[in-house]
Amino acid sequence: MAALMLLPRGGPALGTLLRPLCSWADGLLHNMAQPGTWDRFYTQQDTAGTPSHFNWFFNYMAISGLLLPTLRGCGPPEPNPSPTRVLDVGCGTSDLGLGLYRDSPHPVHISCVDVSPVAIRSLHRLLQEVPPPRHPLSQLHLHVADATDLEGGGFGDGTFHLVLDKGTCDSLLRCPQGPGQAGRLVAECLRVLRPGGSLLQFSDEDPDARVPFLEQAGGPGVTVQEVGHIDGMCYYVYTLGRP
Repeated sequence: MAALMLLPRGGPALGTLLRPLCSWADGLLHNMAQPGTWDRFYTQQDTAGTPSHFNWFFNYMAISGLLLPTLRGCGPPEPNPSPTRVLDVGCGTSDLGLGLYRDSPHPVHISCVDVSPVAIRSLHRLLQEVPPPRHPLSQLHLHVADATDLEGGGFGDGTFHLVLDKGTCDSLLRCPQGPGQAGRLVAECLRVLRPGGSLLQFSDEDPDARVPFLEQAGGPGVTVQEVGHIDGMCYYVYTLGRP
């Protein structure tokens, strides 16, 4: 793997993304583990009265070519008609879950989870504008829940074939309480996976930093794939499996 510059946690990438969006970006960067921070953030995003998607790092279309084959590969084997169960943790108002729900040619049951009820209300309004899913048996559900305590949100062991994390672990790692909460997030994501399931983390953090953290939090067997350069940043997808 080619050596790349290590971007420090809390470094320029996330700050540059946030500062044009809110005047209190520095405070947000230091309080990302606090639920009220996200209520305030998504309230500000919705001040125009018409909700819109806010995507950390990149939108669904940037990774749809990677996600759709992964989705099929981790679901029930053909010709089993059972849906593939997917969890999107820390969904915010991203179009990730909605895009998979709309485009999957196979049945999917997608659960989008966020600690902010403001974000979930906005996402619910955005869902009304999504065309019918490609597969008639597909479903999408929105939940207010803490991704570091999915059990408290009613999600049992071995529930999902695939868990997606686009920026949620990163937001926790960039605040003072970060490593402990991020470790709990990984543990919860792995707990709700079915045997053979996969956790996919999308991040701009270099493998030299993220792989050791994930191995400590979730065990060996982490794989890394470069997603590509988007808006001048290099992104990766880190995959952990549940045996």
